[in-house]
Amino acid sequence: MYIIIPIGVLHPSWQVGVDLRCLDSFLYEAMRLDAEASYRFGNIRITVPLRYSHSFSHELDFIESGFAVSVYPFDGQGFHIGVSALRLGVFWGLEAPEDRILAFSEVMAGWTITFPWFYLEPRIAVLDLFSTSADRLGELQEAVPQYSKLRLSLIAGVSIP
Repeated sequence: MYIIIPIGVLHPSWQVGVDLRCLDSFLYEAMRLDAEASYRFGNIRITVPLRYSHSFSHELDFIESGFAVSVYPFDGQGFHIGVSALRLGVFWGLEAPEDRILAFSEVMAGWTITFPWFYLEPRIAVLDLFSTSADRLGELQEAVPQYSKLRLSLIAGVSIP
């Protein structure tokens, strides 16, 4: 009872979404696919993203994951701010850098618009705010132009209460 009652009060839910902005891959010589799974309880959301990028003009692939924590500071308003607590990526291919593992950060803000079973989330994210991996991210951005310092996204997904 001590565990069930507090969890019920928080209204936890699972969310699974994709970034509709990835449709811009048809405009570039590269492909980027972004998906994420989240668990939201109360005003906190834990997100595990999975992102894959492939360059058609370079021999380079990149996959990344990690987890991010977001906070909804205003009850019921949908606005949230978040930070990646861990974000790691791996390069492969003929043009991959010698150090294939990349650790970097992301800061984001967005607005979650919820409907009965799905949600839309416009989001802005700043990649590698502290420029810890600027050289390798520059190489990635050259091969996959969708990797920019500032990214606007539109996440669409389903909520599972």
